Order: sequence, then C-alpha cells, then structure tokens
Amino acid sequence: MQGDDARGLAIEPQGTPVTGGPDEFALINRLASLLDKPAHGIGIGDDAATWSPTPGTVMVATTDMLVEGTHFRLDWTTPEDLGWKAMAVNLSDIVAMGATPRHALVSIALRPDQAGIAIEIYKGIASHSRASRTFVIGGDTVRTDGPLTINVTLLGEADQARLLRRAGARPGDVLAITGTVGGSAAGLALLNGEPTTDNQDMCRRLLNAHHRPAPRLHAGPALASIGVGCGIDISDGVASEAGHLALASNVSIVIDVDAVPLHPDAIAMFGLERARSLGLTGGEDYELLVALPPSLLDRARDAIATETTLTVIGRVVQDHQGGLVTVTSGGSPFTLGAGGYVAF
Repeated sequence: MQGDDARGLAIEPQGTPVTGGPDEFALINRLASLLDKPAHGIGIGDDAATWSPTPGTVMVATTDMLVEGTHFRLDWTTPEDLGWKAMAVNLSDIVAMGATPRHALVSIALRPDQAGIAIEIYKGIASHSRASRTFVIGGDTVRTDGPLTINVTLLGEADQARLLRRAGARPGDVLAITGTVGGSAAGLALLNGEPTTDNQDMCRRLLNAHHRPAPRLHAGPALASIGVGCGIDISDGVASEAGHLALASNVSIVIDVDAVPLHPDAIAMFGLERARSLGLTGGEDYELLVALPPSLLDRARDAIATETTLTVIGRVVQDHQGGLVTVTSGGSPFTLGAGGYVAF
C-alpha cells in the first residue's frame, strides 16, 4: 500500500460536506446540540459555566492546541477523528496525573468556509466526551484567515495525596509501561508513504492507533489510588518521557529496550528494528509510563487489568542531579535515533 492509499483509508468516510454550514450563532447552537448537558451546574448558554467540585478533591487542569499543518493535515484525517484526538491528548494529561476528567472547554478558529468541518469535529469531541464521561461546558468559535486551530482545556479532579507526579521516581523503583507503543507512529509512517503493503486490515488498525488513541482513563486514577506516585503519559516517545521523569526526580534510569512492549502490527509491518525506533521515539501512543516500588507491582497490575497491561521496561538506579537515561539491549548500551517530538 502506497502513502496515497493509506491516506485514502484514513479519511474515509468524510461525513457532512465540509465547505458549507450555518452562520455564527446558528453554528454555535448546532455545536451545542451535539453535546450532553452536565447534570449539575451551568453549561453552554451563559457567559460562563459553573460546577461544584467534589468535596475533598483538588482541581487538575491542562490545555493543548492542535494547529493545521503542524499537528494534523485534513487530507490525512477526518474532522471527526480530529475532534476525538483533540480530546484524547488532553484526557491523557489529566489521567497521567492520576486524576478523573470532569469538564472541558473547546475553542476553534476556522475560516468562513469551514463551518461544516467544525460540526464534524464536534461529533468526534462529543463521542470522546461521552466515552470519558466528560462534559464540554463552554469555549469559543472565532474566524481566522490562518490555519484551522483547535484548543481544548480539560479540568479534572484528584485526591491531593494521590497524585502521579514526574518528580516521584526513587532509586530502587521499577519503570513500567501500560499497553504497547509504536502503533501511532507506525500509522503516521504509513501516511508518509512508508512502507508498501497490501494488508488493509493491518493498515486500518495502525491508522486508528494514530487518529483515535485511547487514553488510559481507568489506569491513571487506579494506579494513583494504590499509592503509585510517579507517572507521565507517552505523547513524545518512551525515551523522551523517561528523560522527563529522570530530570524532574533527579535520578538515573536504565531502560531495557528488549523489554519494551511494541504494537504487534508495527512489528509485522515494519520489522522489529524499525518498530522499536517508532516505539521509543515516535510518541502519540498516550500510554502511561510509571515508576513504582517493586512491592507494588502485582497490585498495580491487578488494579488496571480490566483496561490494559503493565510491563516493566527498566529501573531507577540511583540519585543523579539533572537526571540521566541509559538505554540497553542485552546488557550493552543501545543507541537511539532522533528523540521525541519537541514544539520548538
């Protein structure tokens, strides 16, 4: 399958025509009609939203922006998948803190001829909101002459004493990862024309991993609830995220590259070496990378077993000011390719 064929799979079907649509206020009403109303508080319709936090919790907030041409291409993704992913990247940040997502604010900047696209995007947002039991309670819709831009602010709740933090790794901890990695980067590689294959089912699974990632909505809060104190989501690649943990915790981490669980379709399509590179440096898998005492490992696996697996891929060796990550294979040093995604 050539890159053009993979892109064809990625953008079918398109749904509502994307060049027409209602005027501004009719558009806002149409977008609001796609969303579920919160059971409590005030949602879309007033100048601002209200809600009552759960007693005994702290608020956890994150925001992420997707810009056409930088983070996505409309000839590579459907608007509905784009809406799903815009929610996913923010939901993943919330659960990576051990928090439960509650509310979202969504803002879109679009050209005058893109009202139809906005409706399709909101269908994806609404779908993921329902799946995650998150309520969109407001946002903004503005006109732009520039690229289509989506910004989501996600608000969650957590027990202040049970947060996952980057600074929580300690010498003696094991480093573990949920699920598998490399699937999303493999999907992106397909869109870029690599490699050639006729296996459409495998292509669809990898493209789905890229366009519709599944944040670990249960695993994050569950791990925090049993006392795991260190975690991060894998948005920029395993190696890059391990570096963030090492830096924040001032520790030295060793990763066993042979233990990293790779997406089976990535291995089948690209081979082990390329799949390993995609998993370690590709990113956008939105799995969780955690550090925890070995004594908690069995409880941690049991706590998340209904959603995913937990695989040990390394260990925290010792204190190290400024952090250090070493990658090995068969006990020998292993050289990585280019690192994970950076914004600038």
